[in-house]
This record gives sequence, C-alpha cells and structure tokens, in this order.
Amino acid sequence: MNELIKAIKKDIEKDFNKDLEYIKTEEGFKLILNQNHKTYMGSIEKQKEKLIRYLTNKKDNRINKELNHIEEVKKAKSFSGEFIITLEWKKSHMWGMNPRAYTNYGFIGESIGGCGYCKTSTATAQALNSNLSILKLMYKKKNDLLKKGLDKDQIKNKIGYGCGYSIRPSFEGGVGVSSHENILKGLGLIMRNITNTEYTNVYLIRKMTQKEIKQYKEKGY
Repeated sequence: MNELIKAIKKDIEKDFNKDLEYIKTEEGFKLILNQNHKTYMGSIEKQKEKLIRYLTNKKDNRINKELNHIEEVKKAKSFSGEFIITLEWKKSHMWGMNPRAYTNYGFIGESIGGCGYCKTSTATAQALNSNLSILKLMYKKKNDLLKKGLDKDQIKNKIGYGCGYSIRPSFEGGVGVSSHENILKGLGLIMRNITNTEYTNVYLIRKMTQKEIKQYKEKGY
C-alpha cells in the first residue's frame, strides 16, 4: 500500500504547509491559534515559534496514526467466510426509530439518532468500517488506482459513491445501503438483506463466486 501511504503523507503535509502560510499574516496567525485552541506568552515571533512546534508535532502525530492504522489493516486476514451485520431498531422519544449495528465479529455500533438522512446506511457504515479485512480490500483497490495515475475524482468513481472524502477511503454514512452494496461489488463481495422486519435488519456479506465475478465484470464493475 505504498502509493496510498505516500498520498496520505502528501495530504497531511499539504495541510501543514497551508497552516504555515496562514500564520505569516496577523489575521492568519490568530485564526490558526483559535482553531487549535492555543494561547502563548511572549513576543509574536516567540508565539509563532511555539505554534509552529505544536503544528509540527500535530502533523507528525497524524502521520504516525495513519501509518499505524494502515499497518494494522495490512496485517488483517484476507476476507473469508461470512460477515453479518444486524441492525436493531429501538424507539426514541425525540428521533423516532433509531438503529444500532451489531456484527458477528463482536462489534457494537452507536445508536443512530437524528432525522433527515439515511440512518440505516449510517449504521451499516460503522459496521463495515469495523471490519479490517474489508478495509484491506478497499485500501488495496485505491492503492492500485493510484499506481495507474488516476486523479481523485476518477478514483472515487472507480471505488464508488459513498467511499468518503479523505485520502484513506472508508464507508460513508447517510448515502443509502445500495451505495455500500455497489462498493462491495467492486471489491468482489456481495451484500444481501436477508432479514427485514419492523425492528430488525440483517445483512450478509460474502465473497462472490467466479460466476458472479464474471457477471459483474460484464456489467462494468
């Protein structure tokens, strides 16, 4: 996943350099201080030195966090067997019915409240992002697309709508379960809703058979 790692580092460095440009002006300096909830004593130059030191540490910590996550995903086993997501819906006095995701790997998601967006896919996104074997497939696909020199819009189209906005792809919430199904198809997996009641949804994710892979490739996946 070297290409993905390089892209992540480049993106974090870009944010860091943007902040360095901002603090060259008085207005930008105050803005970056406020954004990071920082106050320093001493002359402006001393304050800037301290802020730059903080921003440098922040950048390094972000990079290390990303690298540690990528390493964890790389070590994950290849996807096999079945991944089951169960959504349990409970009534909320404020938000109506709220789902919570559970998986056969022991993951328990948050209760999804609010209104005006797809709560179902927000819950399934949490569950899918908890499965490192599935993320491994997604990261590998993005890494391969980066190798081909595709730009970010082309890559997003190839992976599928709902793969997030950051350099490191993920399953985005609120986009509809069909978006997750399409992303998984591109990774060689099938997601099926096998139980659908008033209080429960159960989704089964499994690897495609060779016949299914051929069919989906013929459709452009």
